[in-house]
Amino acid sequence: MMNKVTTMQEAYRVFELLGIKDVTKPWQKAKGTEVWELPFKTMYYNGNAEINRFTIYKNGYVRKMVVYGENNATKGCYQLNRVRKVASFIKDYKWNYDTEESEWTGKYRKVYNNERIMVDNHRDRVIYLCNYILKNYYRNSKMNLVGEYTMKRVKEVHGEWWRNERKDDQLPFVNNAVDRILENNIDDIQVIINGHRYNLS
Repeated sequence: MMNKVTTMQEAYRVFELLGIKDVTKPWQKAKGTEVWELPFKTMYYNGNAEINRFTIYKNGYVRKMVVYGENNATKGCYQLNRVRKVASFIKDYKWNYDTEESEWTGKYRKVYNNERIMVDNHRDRVIYLCNYILKNYYRNSKMNLVGEYTMKRVKEVHGEWWRNERKDDQLPFVNNAVDRILENNIDDIQVIINGHRYNLS
């Protein structure tokens, strides 16, 4: 088993084997952009599902697109490029309480900012994206990844559960539970209020 993809041909072969689709639009292709989409969605704990779509740009960026909603539109993105710390110097100021203004101390302060490392050529961007997808979505992934059929079944079962099981939930008692107690002639009824148990029989 290969640990890392090293050539663009290997990357495209992996995309083909895993069913990762090229969904690049003509206007994107004209700008040197490529868009790839995984064959499954990521399912979140609130029941929402997100299409896994990735974009590589001519300027060196590799991004994960945030895609959701009825029309599967891209709502935003986040960077996948590696980060390096870059030092810069800024003027050091202190607050003058007499004039209620900040004044330059005559010194400079060294600060570090994050800077994205651009992936220089198209071949390296495709390889980088392929390795990122393999690492984060296929090898030891802790994400909840589901296909179309599973999504459909989850929605159906969830809807049935809310319609059938939860419709009788009323506080402080559930009608079905009270009916079961009466049917079984249960004499010993206990209620716990603020940690104290009370017998009602």
